[in-house]
Amino acid sequence: MRFERLTKAHLDQVAAIYMRAFNAPPWNDQWTVETATKRLSSMMSHEASYGLVAYEKEQLVGMILGYEEQFYDGLKFEIKEFCTDPAVSGGGLGTQLLNEFEEHLKHKGIDEIVLLTCRAEDTQGYYTRRQYKEIQEMVLMGKKIQK
Repeated sequence: MRFERLTKAHLDQVAAIYMRAFNAPPWNDQWTVETATKRLSSMMSHEASYGLVAYEKEQLVGMILGYEEQFYDGLKFEIKEFCTDPAVSGGGLGTQLLNEFEEHLKHKGIDEIVLLTCRAEDTQGYYTRRQYKEIQEMVLMGKKIQK
């Protein structure tokens, strides 16, 4: 497997993978290539964004993207998006990408990685098996604004 830093040149391919991955279970979203491209492009425009893409042979098969934030006690990195192409998922592809990404972040001086994921064995269980812990002090909350 080969890894490259994620750039705007990867955007079309990454948006297509993102759409296929998140429109499938357990998310069952309704992304289009257009909306996925807008979301990823916006994230990549963040001053401290950083991401990697993974290639198997010459095919782009996965991506991970987020940004670093300075806190009083060090640099933290929030993974915003991480997916692999469902057509080639399995066999440790995501684990290889995540491991490589963690090494890159370690060399950048990042002290901690945080992320949000849905509560499902396929998602939360994936991270738990890789020594990620639930942060008890944090809760994701939201409110719908009435139109």
